Amino acid sequence: MQVRSEFLARLAGARIDVLRQLPGQVAKQAAMGAVVLTTAFFAALSAGYALYITGVTNGWILAVVAGLLWGLAILNLDRMLILGLSQERDWKKLLMLGAPRVALAIIIGIVISTPLMLKVFESEIEAQLNRNILAAQEQLRSDLNNSTASADLAEAEAELGELRALINAGPTADPAANPKVQSVQTEIDALEAKAAEQKAEYDKLQAAAVAEEEGSAGTGIAGCAAMCVEKRRLANEAMGRWEDTRAQISAKEGDKDRLARELEGTLLEESERRIADAQTELPIVEQTVTQLREQIASAQDTSFQLEQANQGIIARLKALNDLSEGDGTAAMAHRAVALLFMCLELLPVLFKVLSNLGQRTAYDEVVAKTEDAEAAAATAEIDAMRDREKLRTDAKLEAEKDRIDKQQAAVLKINEAVVSHQVDVIDAALERWTDHAKATASQRLNGWAATLGGNSASGMPPRPSATPVYLAKNGVSSGTNGRPTPRSGSTTSTLVDPLPDPSEI
Repeated sequence: MQVRSEFLARLAGARIDVLRQLPGQVAKQAAMGAVVLTTAFFAALSAGYALYITGVTNGWILAVVAGLLWGLAILNLDRMLILGLSQERDWKKLLMLGAPRVALAIIIGIVISTPLMLKVFESEIEAQLNRNILAAQEQLRSDLNNSTASADLAEAEAELGELRALINAGPTADPAANPKVQSVQTEIDALEAKAAEQKAEYDKLQAAAVAEEEGSAGTGIAGCAAMCVEKRRLANEAMGRWEDTRAQISAKEGDKDRLARELEGTLLEESERRIADAQTELPIVEQTVTQLREQIASAQDTSFQLEQANQGIIARLKALNDLSEGDGTAAMAHRAVALLFMCLELLPVLFKVLSNLGQRTAYDEVVAKTEDAEAAAATAEIDAMRDREKLRTDAKLEAEKDRIDKQQAAVLKINEAVVSHQVDVIDAALERWTDHAKATASQRLNGWAATLGGNSASGMPPRPSATPVYLAKNGVSSGTNGRPTPRSGSTTSTLVDPLPDPSEI
């Protein structure tokens, strides 16, 4: 019993942990769950029956399975409608939230109730369905009679009758049987019909003119005044039209007599030729008539069979609507059943709305406090998580900053070492270059001195190109004969050869 009550309470969206603390509230929540389950049951029954009668599912097993799935969908939808209204106390917001849910519940109620009403009024619907089928067949027969195929059939049958009558009559020399004479006679008949209408119109206008003149009709004044003259004019015009038609009839009669005299010698021969042509055309026309009759009969039989087999849900709904329109009792019963199922669907939503508008129950109070406590705990957990994440982020930033600082110090130290090493290398290079320059200058000086001594022994002056350069530095200057002459007071002189190319070092 407890398990069943908890199950129904779960269907109503109740919290079982709270209900276990408030056993007295279980019955109320279980009742709402029972209503939701009842609505889902009727939805499953309705959907299964609708699928079964329409033949969508092959057999009742699939219809039952599909109906259960539909009932489950309605169950979840009802739970969503109820849960969406939970804990809302403000009546304005509650009505705003409840209005669309009520509209949706009404739609669901109509959808659920329609197939069930088809089952409730099944016998009446069957009778009305048969009447609708008969009416549809009569309408189809009328449409076929007014169709182009029926017109073609009537024309072909008339032609067939004419051909058979011509063949059965045999050859004849009667002018009236000649087609040309018959054509003129047809024109004469049309003119005579027109003349009869014109004569009737003339008689009517003439009687009106006479009555106007006598004062028995019209203005009621005896004598032929303006109105009488107008009516006589109209009567005379009608008589003129009638006489013109009679003249045309006389002319056509003359044409017919003249044509009969012209054909007098060839009437028998022409009649025989027309009979031979009719015998040739007769099988073709008979075949056309047979085909048209079979076509119309096939279309009629097929349509009748389709109408007879059309007993699906649309045809049944139309029969139910026709039954409601033609019978007040049936219409009232139809509306009552529809309202019953709509109320079943509306009951959970209305119950929840009214419950929220009323006084808060112990269950509502505990649920509100429980949810507040859960929200506070969840918020605290989220805040703690955020703080931990911030601490981890700050630690990562500090570590990254320290790493960058140490990398920068290491790079500066490396740069300092590199620069110091480069200075040592440059000093060593300059020292070696200086030693090399001194050695080279000494070798060239010795060579120059040796060359100078050889040139003096031979009595030849030295070549200008071999003359070393003396710089006026440290008290040394050049003499007039190209030899270095120390300045007065100086104790040293320096002979400097041009510096070698650094690439030679």
